[in-house]
Amino acid sequence: MIFILKNHRYLYILILLFFSFFVNFYYSSLGAFPIDSFLHYDSAYRILKGDLPIKDFWIVSGLTVDFIQSILFKLFGTSWNIYILHSSLFNSFLTIFLFLFFIDFKVNEFKSFTYCLSFAVLAYTISGTPFVDLHATFFFTSAIILILYNLKYQKRYIWFIVVILFYLSFLSKQVPAAYGIIIFSFILLFYLLKIKKFDHIYFIFFSSLLLLFLTLLTLYLSGIELKNFFLQYFKYPISIGDSRLDYFNKSLNTIFNQYKFIFFSLVIYCLVKYKSTHLKSHFFFTEIFLVIGLSLILILHQEFTKNQIYIYFILPVIFGLIEIEVEKLTFKFKSHLSILMLTILILLTFKYHHRYNENRKFHELSKIDLNNTIDASQIDKSLSGLKWINPIFNGTPKEEILILKQSIKKLNEVNENIMLVSNYLFLDSVTLINLNNPNRAFTADGTNTPLKKNKYFKNYKSFFLKKLRNKKITKIYFFKIENLKRNIILSYLDRNCYDYLESEIFYIYNLRCFY
Repeated sequence: MIFILKNHRYLYILILLFFSFFVNFYYSSLGAFPIDSFLHYDSAYRILKGDLPIKDFWIVSGLTVDFIQSILFKLFGTSWNIYILHSSLFNSFLTIFLFLFFIDFKVNEFKSFTYCLSFAVLAYTISGTPFVDLHATFFFTSAIILILYNLKYQKRYIWFIVVILFYLSFLSKQVPAAYGIIIFSFILLFYLLKIKKFDHIYFIFFSSLLLLFLTLLTLYLSGIELKNFFLQYFKYPISIGDSRLDYFNKSLNTIFNQYKFIFFSLVIYCLVKYKSTHLKSHFFFTEIFLVIGLSLILILHQEFTKNQIYIYFILPVIFGLIEIEVEKLTFKFKSHLSILMLTILILLTFKYHHRYNENRKFHELSKIDLNNTIDASQIDKSLSGLKWINPIFNGTPKEEILILKQSIKKLNEVNENIMLVSNYLFLDSVTLINLNNPNRAFTADGTNTPLKKNKYFKNYKSFFLKKLRNKKITKIYFFKIENLKRNIILSYLDRNCYDYLESEIFYIYNLRCFY
């Protein structure tokens, strides 16, 4: 302890480690928006039971998150606390990684500590639970920060780590990694050619080939057909992206207002970078393009998604980069500028912390009284620690929990092969039977399931019917309390092949045809 107290750096790391972990651990359990809060819960559990994404249930992204979570469930058991252990450890890793980066670039330890406290509050805590967009974004951001680091040190092995981070980002979600790989490849290629680091280019190229080979080998060994991988991970998501171009119709003024503080910080960064670096330096243009490119790609990606804004974590990153450049300067009001930037960042951190952490806006809980939550252990003991309240349930948490308990009991009494289409994405892990959900999640807008107007409708229909045959499904169940658009699922069936059965809790469709 005396050693730690004498070495502030170790004390800062220790505080950041615990704070970044527990701030996420705490806020992740305040309420639940089932389709998002549990997005990777059952899918990770199903991997342990032999069901694989792409092969056994339809996905459009998220392979990295599913498999990491399945490893944690395998090691420590399937429970809510192990689920949020994943995202909390991720938050800690990112925070310490950023702190060490700032320290290495000669930023004052206390300032680095403050920037990283802000980052820990605004990073994974926005969601709290493992979420595909956040994993993809943070792997991507870590890759860019590591590139900035390696512009200084020029270590070949670091390029391999950068390639892995881009790879993990892409396998978490195709974007923003796809944007970054295309854009930054040209920037880095130009830079490395300019400084004649040809061996680094070869190293990056062969590292990429190695990961591609390992991916193909893994698909082959797991029995996932390459055509299905391309369909679910490339072709269909691109068709979704095409439709979202129509959704992206905000005015520049609206976009500027939403991200004005990010734009403001980028302007300050460019001005300070201009003052601290010789314009003829290759570093100047490369670093400017990397930082601006990172920020604009995150904004573009954010606008193409329908999620609440989660990219404000980039503010402490940019402010820290500004501080790196300020440290290189000598002028009269240098300390005043640093204090001003820290003050602005702290105020912004409190602003977004209140909106997204205290009010849980990302999971649509901002208009919900979180004082009315109930411990989810009443649903199942594995969910202990989660304070249950669902923003889209029309009733009290107590009423919903009662229905869920009754549903679990009814499902456990079923003695035939059924399919439950539901966005309560923890039911597979708390029931005694396989529920055979055909998707990781189900949405009515075509995000997760091809609709009739989508050109891949027939592909999904073939996948769906094949699942019914292979699993010998006799009935399809829907929760009445969810009120999902059943006609979407039924559109994959011949109307003469099912009968509707009435139930107190479920909509049930008895299948009469052999597919």
